[in-house]
Amino acid sequence: MSASPSTPTFTQRGLWFDEFQVGLVIESPGRTILDADLVAFAGLSGDHTQLHTDAEYCKRTPFRRPIAHGMLVQSIATGLGVRSGAFDGTIQALSDMTIHWRAPVFPGDTIRLRLEVTEVDAEPSKRSGLVVLRADVFNQDDKLVVEGQWHTRILRDRSARTNTSGESA
Repeated sequence: MSASPSTPTFTQRGLWFDEFQVGLVIESPGRTILDADLVAFAGLSGDHTQLHTDAEYCKRTPFRRPIAHGMLVQSIATGLGVRSGAFDGTIQALSDMTIHWRAPVFPGDTIRLRLEVTEVDAEPSKRSGLVVLRADVFNQDDKLVVEGQWHTRILRDRSARTNTSGESA
């Protein structure tokens, strides 16, 4: 899914809170899911469910082969958000997340993240603001595999609040 010509698209690195606006779209690069990712995630998480780790078992399932853990896909999606550069040096916290898994992700699939700003709230604090993002993950066929929402706290640009003498405004 590409942004339309009238949709603002992210191009610089490290946006401050005041630079986020409703409708801004941030697209990540792609990342291919490997068999090794499933093995590593199973070891790290302790989730050795056969659906992710047993090829013979999976032959008897509707998927016919192992699928990636949903939380693995979501973890990689957050990494893709970092790789987009939009949050470099400006994110204070990822404070809330909703996740809806829509389709399986298999080893060999290449996923990418598309974030769209749906809400900005300047009230939380003088240091940061709340930015709500629609977070969609697509595979190489542009099929939606995960949809969700991220609530982020983004820092305000402190230099924008200083006067010419260098004192805080």
